[in-house]
Amino acid sequence: MSHSKYSRALLLIAMLLQVAHAQAPCSQGTAYKGCKACGSAHSLKGQQLDVLKNRDHKATDVQDLQVKDMRKLANNTKFNSDMQVRVTGFVASVVPGGKQENCNCSRNDLQDIHINIVATPQERNNQRRYVIVEFTPRWQEKFGLDNNDYPAMIKAVRQQIEGRWVTFEGWMLYDYFHAGQSVSTAPDNPKDWRATPWEVHPITKYTVLPGPPH
Repeated sequence: MSHSKYSRALLLIAMLLQVAHAQAPCSQGTAYKGCKACGSAHSLKGQQLDVLKNRDHKATDVQDLQVKDMRKLANNTKFNSDMQVRVTGFVASVVPGGKQENCNCSRNDLQDIHINIVATPQERNNQRRYVIVEFTPRWQEKFGLDNNDYPAMIKAVRQQIEGRWVTFEGWMLYDYFHAGQSVSTAPDNPKDWRATPWEVHPITKYTVLPGPPH
């Protein structure tokens, strides 16, 4: 191989490696408190999911959805994770997110806030109607919440939004880990505790309403 051909081959390899690195999940997003956006997942699919969960850019080009739209089986394949959405729901409950989740680098000091919303107050106690929206650690801080004291933060968020109508804006996310626990994807599972694997995650803005939307 001539020197020029060898140089071109090396350049091509370097370019391919650069492209591969740029597409690698752990080269995407930004770290928060030392936790990369790809989290601690080992699989490529898991890392890709974590990068989506840890988006830190605000949803600005939102489209309106209703809770019932998110729950509808026919919409499962119509949504995508690039969608920026605004949805108004009644907050049935505010509960702690999973502990030591991959998206939070399996750490105890980073934990999402898990918010269950429904279409009407009458659905408040029916888990099979729940749509999930989440405050991630990086957005907790942006919302002015003190995530250094998680129990106090959860209590404060409950007092602010539980039992209220709230408009949430953020990014659509399909959390495939919960496909077997959702009515829209596993309707015959009596232990379903949510309506759909589709979530608004992360929430990048929320507005508490004075009453039901008109």
